[in-house]
Amino acid sequence: MRRKNVKRSVLVCPQCGSADLYYEAALITGYKYHCKKCSYIGAFVIEKDLEEES
Repeated sequence: MRRKNVKRSVLVCPQCGSADLYYEAALITGYKYHCKKCSYIGAFVIEKDLEEES
């Protein structure tokens, strides 16, 4: 049986690299995220692709 690679992504903090982010607000400026680890607040986050076999 052939396995498929499933692509998933995760948002990470640009300062500390933690994936422990939560969505904070969506005002006129757009999305804002807050990092629980380093207290970064901002719209810029990094989206990393993860590959999983299923």
